[in-house]
Amino acid sequence: MKLQVEGVSELVLEVQSMERAVSFWSDKLGFPIVDQWSYNNGQFDTSGAGSVWATWLYVGGNTRLGLWLPRNFSEEQLKTRQSPISEWKNGLYDEGGIHVHFALYIKPELFEGTVSLMKSMDIDLLVSVKENHEGSNLYFKDTEGNIVEFYTKNMRKEYGRHIGGRS
Repeated sequence: MKLQVEGVSELVLEVQSMERAVSFWSDKLGFPIVDQWSYNNGQFDTSGAGSVWATWLYVGGNTRLGLWLPRNFSEEQLKTRQSPISEWKNGLYDEGGIHVHFALYIKPELFEGTVSLMKSMDIDLLVSVKENHEGSNLYFKDTEGNIVEFYTKNMRKEYGRHIGGRS
């Protein structure tokens, strides 16, 4: 592997309702809030002043999940976003493209209990249990329509053998 990364550090989802998203991710699923920001005059504000525009939750390991409200871009900002990123001068580097889905690792021995817990919370699920090394998957949608996966496949163990036996 050329780059020595250790996994996902943060993932940001755009949400339409901060209250609804925080209620789902923190209150219902139990991920603790670790930071909240407001957004004033085109800048992030971590002072605690203003209404919450971004919420960060700790989801385990070295990973945090960001829930951000949509930003309204000016014509100039939209033009900047179309240019090569090396030309960006106004801090738009935190806004990306289209999100497909994301997965959070859970240990295989916790999978059945996680399925039962999610069902007890009346969360609509698609569950796929595989008896091989590929792991088991649990898919669901959050309140904002983002597809989320809980996955038992240990990427470090699985791919370590492909990159020189490291695991």
